[in-house]
Amino acid sequence: MKKLNNKGFSLVELLVTMTILGILMAVAVASVFVHLDNSRKQAMDTIASTSYDGMVNYMMENNILLNPKGEANSTATVQIKDLYEENYIEKPTDPYNDGGMCEGTVTVRNETTSSTTGLEDYRYEVHVECSGDHVLDVSYPKN
Repeated sequence: MKKLNNKGFSLVELLVTMTILGILMAVAVASVFVHLDNSRKQAMDTIASTSYDGMVNYMMENNILLNPKGEANSTATVQIKDLYEENYIEKPTDPYNDGGMCEGTVTVRNETTSSTTGLEDYRYEVHVECSGDHVLDVSYPKN
């Protein structure tokens, strides 16, 4: 009688191994997508924060004061693209579209009627739009 060669794996062992690897891959891919989405949201937060800082610098360098004569509810609005083109901020690269650029506005409001208002009296509203209908609205300073 001839002896069988038992050096290989059985079909059942191979199927079980492939199933386990498939489950591990599914969990890993889902985790990668969650982290990718979080990093894109952080990139939009960074664009908003940088735009706020750029607008503060823009207003200070151009001596822009809101309510200089005590008028109520003065506002100033600047496009994020203009802040980039005038070198107040780095390029707001779209995290959802390689090579693209996010758009939006920074609006500054001063609702006080005092003619001696300082920068702490201003309210900055940043609106960022990136591709794929991704929108972020943030107000500064944060309370």
